[in-house]
Amino acid sequence: MDRLRYIVEDALTNIRRSGWGGLASIGTIAVSFIIVGIFLIITGNLGAVVAEWKEQFQVTVFLEDGITAEQLALLKKRIQNEGAVKTMTYTSKAEALQQFKRELQGKESLLEGLGENPIPASLQLRIHETYQTPEALKQLTGSLARLEGVEDVMYGQEWVDRVSSVIRLLRLLGLSVGLALGLASLLIVSNTIRLTVYARSEEIEIMRLVGASRLHIRAPFLLEGMIQGTLGASLALLLLFGAFRATLWQLQVTPGQVFGMGMGSFLEPRWAALMILAGAGVGAFGSLASVGRFLRA
Repeated sequence: MDRLRYIVEDALTNIRRSGWGGLASIGTIAVSFIIVGIFLIITGNLGAVVAEWKEQFQVTVFLEDGITAEQLALLKKRIQNEGAVKTMTYTSKAEALQQFKRELQGKESLLEGLGENPIPASLQLRIHETYQTPEALKQLTGSLARLEGVEDVMYGQEWVDRVSSVIRLLRLLGLSVGLALGLASLLIVSNTIRLTVYARSEEIEIMRLVGASRLHIRAPFLLEGMIQGTLGASLALLLLFGAFRATLWQLQVTPGQVFGMGMGSFLEPRWAALMILAGAGVGAFGSLASVGRFLRA
């Protein structure tokens, strides 16, 4: 117990003595994790939009005008047997026209000269997420287009693929920038603690002469680095959360209301915890690097 208290007190004393160097370490770690956090928030919200879009994703099968009741019943049965289809909804020509009029919102007069209803009947198919890949959808829509009574098949998977590609690119960019800044943080922490080690070199040498173990010597510096890393990552989370709430306040929306699509969410608790653990890890590794180099000298 006394040894643990000594390690903690020694680590806190080292942090106070480090002055501006310690603040620089904490600040650099904070900046690194702010950048990483921004990318995580952006990609997380975009991922939520894509997940929600995939949940609502559907394939529309437009039917020929001359399709008979028997052909329609046979077509429905054939489509229901497709493993990729989760649910199916039928929209008649009259229902489709009424929906289109509602979407015009007061401009229904534009349809007065049309005479015959030009909008075809259709089947709206909800697709299981496992089948929402370009290859599976291409195969499914090709099969549906060949069925008797089908005029055309439409879906918007290209948009999902593009957004998913953007998310992957942003994640890669965020990790790359975060890694570069993390290495910079590691070097600054290492150099800050190295200065502390050199300032206490005589004390450390005496400890080695009286038989102190390497672990006993390293422990306060290791804890110092971990505290600096944890403080830096925690500061980053606090600043990110403050900026996040301020942005939502400026937009006059609450979380989940942005674009009405589930956007506007902060970091998930697991990501926040991982950031703090990563910050402690960066500090600990920087500390071990500097103390280990000194003890080997």
